Amino acid sequence: MGIDIYMQWDKQSEDEKQGQILGFSIEGGFAGYLREAYHGAPYVTQFLVKEAFESDENETHIPCAVLRERLPEALKLHVQRHKDIYGETIRDTDPSARSFEDFVALAERLEAEGKNPTIVASY
Repeated sequence: MGIDIYMQWDKQSEDEKQGQILGFSIEGGFAGYLREAYHGAPYVTQFLVKEAFESDENETHIPCAVLRERLPEALKLHVQRHKDIYGETIRDTDPSARSFEDFVALAERLEAEGKNPTIVASY
């Protein structure tokens, strides 16, 4: 079990939707997919896209400026979570951490293209 975060956008192709099915990969930010296991807090997804968790529909638009502003703290949380929960020392340049950066960069690109990215939390 885990937390799945999907990004949806206007004119999203079927190939783009299928590209988000990554077998629960924690490195899918480039495709608009984030994954986090229920192994213990802090949960980076609940910090980065908290409005999706607060929404009655579990989905919302979050301005990219807000995501970009939260990203440095989200990366710190991710590194700390790996240390506390998994006993692993990783850096904020680790592929799993870069997934959060890729997710935010995709949202920024889509927003710039006028495609209205929406964040959906599934948990």
